[in-house]
Amino acid sequence: MATFDCEVLGYVQYNPELSYAELIECEEDLKLQLADVLHVQGAKHVDFIGLDDGLRIQFVLADYDENLLHSICDAVIPFFPVQTIARLYAIQKDLESSTLFQFEKGAWKEAGIDISSGFCV
Repeated sequence: MATFDCEVLGYVQYNPELSYAELIECEEDLKLQLADVLHVQGAKHVDFIGLDDGLRIQFVLADYDENLLHSICDAVIPFFPVQTIARLYAIQKDLESSTLFQFEKGAWKEAGIDISSGFCV
């Protein structure tokens, strides 16, 4: 995967009021929908890991491109169920840039994190 410049990690936290059956159905639908839209956007090595109350997401992109990341956010937001909180964290592999995206109530917002300084404060 060295040819991919951007790694994206994500987490969807489900509504705690969902029954187990509703959660399983929701998760299966979500994985299928997200996999399709992410592949269309150029994501590779898309992986999902279901947890008790959430879903982990991981994929890579050829480049760390803010416009592409925004396009992905616009494309995936319709598929997040109501009353879930989802986050995607994109990091450039040379550790120059990273961005956290949060999805909630039908909207998304971002926070850029400059990690180019090369040291911890």
